[in-house]
Amino acid sequence: MTNLTRRQAAFGAALALLAAPAIAQTRANAVRVGVVQPEGAPNTQMWRRFAELAKERTAGAVDLQIFPSGQLGGERENAEGMRLGSIQAADTTLAALSQWVPEGQIFDMPFVFRDWDHVDKVMQGPIGERYKALYRAQGFEVASFFSYGARHLLSRQPVTQVADVNGKTMRVLQSPLHIAIWRNLGANPTPIPITETYNALATGVADLMDLTKGPIETLRLYEVAPHLTETGHIWSVGAIVFSRRYWDRLPAEQRTALGEIASEMAAFINGLHKEQEAAAVTRMSQKGMKVHKVDEAPWRDAMKPIWEAEAPKFGGVAALNEIVETK
Repeated sequence: MTNLTRRQAAFGAALALLAAPAIAQTRANAVRVGVVQPEGAPNTQMWRRFAELAKERTAGAVDLQIFPSGQLGGERENAEGMRLGSIQAADTTLAALSQWVPEGQIFDMPFVFRDWDHVDKVMQGPIGERYKALYRAQGFEVASFFSYGARHLLSRQPVTQVADVNGKTMRVLQSPLHIAIWRNLGANPTPIPITETYNALATGVADLMDLTKGPIETLRLYEVAPHLTETGHIWSVGAIVFSRRYWDRLPAEQRTALGEIASEMAAFINGLHKEQEAAAVTRMSQKGMKVHKVDEAPWRDAMKPIWEAEAPKFGGVAALNEIVETK
């Protein structure tokens, strides 16, 4: 090796050493965010806005990298990734976290919430704060709660009465409570990731499912299950979640900034979901989806046994009544 070549090699090595901290810092700042819904959906819009605000308010120290359309997996895979630290943030239904925090299933009990405002007052108040500690203990830092809206039935064939559910194969969330609810009504509940529901309905692996209205359109599920029955039996509560492994390493000022942004984004995504619902139903109806209005009372009565059977697991009827009576 010539002297010139040696000098060039040494110079290159020195540059690499100087660049290494900058490269490491860039990688350390990157925050992998798992989003199940596709680009343009409210959840993805929320994270895009979150990323802008985070970069602005932390002077670029927090760089959110958004992976929409289930690129990092479904809700369960995102949750497992956050616990391991391979994914730093995600939005998720509380039902999807029930494997680790079964107490959170209380918010998925049928007919406990009245409307959007009721969900917000419960989850942003003292009740929501108490439950954040349970998620934190399992590796999830809940920065804020929000609502996806009420869950309704979506089916391949019309379902207008409780008896129509009997014997049907129903896609459900991977939640013991959701499985118990629909088994009680005579369905055959089958947990299937949301990313696989289109094919499941298209091929008849599932006859029906329950879901909030917005994702029915964004996932184009109305194409394979053209009947929407407005039962509003469960309000789907979601959360903006960070991996505690990531969160605990952040400087206090960055945690404060992200917490404030999360509160703003909860209100932002609630507004998007509200706006989207009515418009989505109109568009889907124009494309052939049939909307069935039903009397809520028979559905409420049919689900009463779930209150009696499941309430003791979540603090008893008193805990349910605390939610119901929140004004």
